[in-house]
Amino acid sequence: MTTDNQSFEAMMHELEEIVKQLDNDTVSLEESLALYQKGMTLSKACEKTLKEAENKVSKLIKEEAEDSDESKSE
Repeated sequence: MTTDNQSFEAMMHELEEIVKQLDNDTVSLEESLALYQKGMTLSKACEKTLKEAENKVSKLIKEEAEDSDESKSE
């Protein structure tokens, strides 16, 4: 698993699969711990991706507002 090269959608899909596996009563404790750790890594990567997207959107909105203010003052 390399979260650096995975798309957000691929990471979310993998997280969903991990949750399904963890819901399975036949998974051993060791497997559960490994899955949990993998899930946490994916979760952090998803959160980072969402934060970056949020920052980009905020920046675009700010730039648009500044452009709009400049147009009004001309």
